[in-house]
Amino acid sequence: MIMPQRHTTKKKTIYIMVMGPTGVGKTTFINLASGSTLRVGAGLESVTDCVQLSQPFELDQWTITLVDTPGFDDTSKSDTEILTMISDYLAIIAKKKETLSGVLYMHRITDNRVGGIALRNFRMFMQLCGEKALPNAAIVLNMWNEVSESVRIARRDELLGNEKFFKPAVAAGATSFEHDNTLESAQRILRCIAAKHPEMLLIQQEIVKQHKSVCETSAGMALLGELAEQEKKHRERLKEVQKEIEEAIRQQDEEDRRELEETQRRLESARHKLLNEQQRLRAMKTTRTFRIKDACCLGSSAIAD
Repeated sequence: MIMPQRHTTKKKTIYIMVMGPTGVGKTTFINLASGSTLRVGAGLESVTDCVQLSQPFELDQWTITLVDTPGFDDTSKSDTEILTMISDYLAIIAKKKETLSGVLYMHRITDNRVGGIALRNFRMFMQLCGEKALPNAAIVLNMWNEVSESVRIARRDELLGNEKFFKPAVAAGATSFEHDNTLESAQRILRCIAAKHPEMLLIQQEIVKQHKSVCETSAGMALLGELAEQEKKHRERLKEVQKEIEEAIRQQDEEDRRELEETQRRLESARHKLLNEQQRLRAMKTTRTFRIKDACCLGSSAIAD
C-alpha cells in the first residue's frame, strides 16, 4: 500500500474541505489520506467542534491540506456557531488568496434512510458551495465495503437519482465516489478534486466580494428559515399541549397534568433556544481573527486576515 507522503517541498499547497454530518467518517478519511492524527469520535457525541487542518501531504504533483469541519448537528455547538465558524475560515483563506480546490460531502451508505439531520447538512453544503462551485465538489458514499453489494447499489442509485437527496448536486456537476476506507480509494477521490481549477465558494464571494454578513448570505438565510420553521412547530405543539393540560384539569387527572406540564416546559425551553439562535445569527459578523487546530503544530494556531 502506498503511504501518504509528508510535505517536503516548496510546492503550493491546495486545500480541500470535508463536510458532512457528525459521525459520518470525515476525520477518519482525513487521517487516512494525510497520515494525520486528528482526534476521532467513537460515540454519538461530536469530537470535531472546530475547523481543523491536516498536516500537508504530497500526492503526485500536489501538496494537499485537508480541512475538517464540524457537522451541522454538533453536540456542543449550535448550527449558528458552526456556520459562523466555517464561513469565517472560508472568508479568511479567500482573503489570503488560498482558494479551495474543492469540497467533499460525505454520507454513510450504511444508513438505511436519510433523516432530517443528514438533509440539513446537505442543504447547508449546497448553500455554502453555490451552483457555480459544485463541479468542484464530490459526494463521497462512505463505508462502501460495510454493506452488501445489492443494498449499497440500490441506496446509491436512490441517493443520486432522487431530487430530495443528491441529484441536484450531481446535475450541477458534482462527482460521486464510493469510498471503502482504503488509502487507494481516498487518493482516487483526492486526485479528481486536486486536478480541478480552484473556484471560490458562494459564501466566500458573498462575504469577501459582496461584503455581506453571515446572516445575509444564502447559507445564513437558509439557516434562519430552518430555525424559524422549527420554532413554528414548537409553537404549534405548545398550543396543543396547553389544550391537553386544560382537559386534564377538567378531568382531574393530576398525573397526566404533571406529565403534560413537563412537556410544556421542555418545549418552551427549546423554543426560546431557537429564538435566541435566530437573534444571534442576525447579529453575527465575520470575525477578523479565527482560531483553528492545525495538525502540523502543537496545540492551535491563529490565522488573521
